[in-house]
Amino acid sequence: MKIIDYRFTQVAEEIIEHREYEKTKLIKHHDESVYEHSLKVAYYSYLIAYKSNLDWESCIRGALLHDFYLYKFKKRVHIGIISDSIKHAINHPKIAFKNASNYFDLNDKEQDIIKGHMFPFGLPKSREAWIVSFVDKYIAIFEYCSNAKKIFIKKRKKAIAK
Repeated sequence: MKIIDYRFTQVAEEIIEHREYEKTKLIKHHDESVYEHSLKVAYYSYLIAYKSNLDWESCIRGALLHDFYLYKFKKRVHIGIISDSIKHAINHPKIAFKNASNYFDLNDKEQDIIKGHMFPFGLPKSREAWIVSFVDKYIAIFEYCSNAKKIFIKKRKKAIAK
């Protein structure tokens, strides 16, 4: 995703150019990287917050850091997939917050965004955190659908080839 918005890039630059944060480019998230996912969440959250006269800078920073957990969640079909997914939903915001706090100074809204983005497992307190939480869910739905479509097409091609 290429973003040409000066306000957005000015705020995002410190984070997206950080050496540790760049590792998110290598971690798969739904159908793309954590980096790409977080960039989308940050950009669309920023647009909503800016138009709503809210703290759009905290939206950008918090959204960029909401999935800063630096590990690949291995989702595989097995008996414990639901409990594994719930554990990830509960734990990854804590890990993201710890990582973000180690590398960046966070204000209260940014902390709230990171900790509360996995509603209903976390509870956003600020309007900015609610925006990021909903944008994250909205984008994740499209990423899941895109990934499912690719899998379906791949299986269909294999079936036709046989």
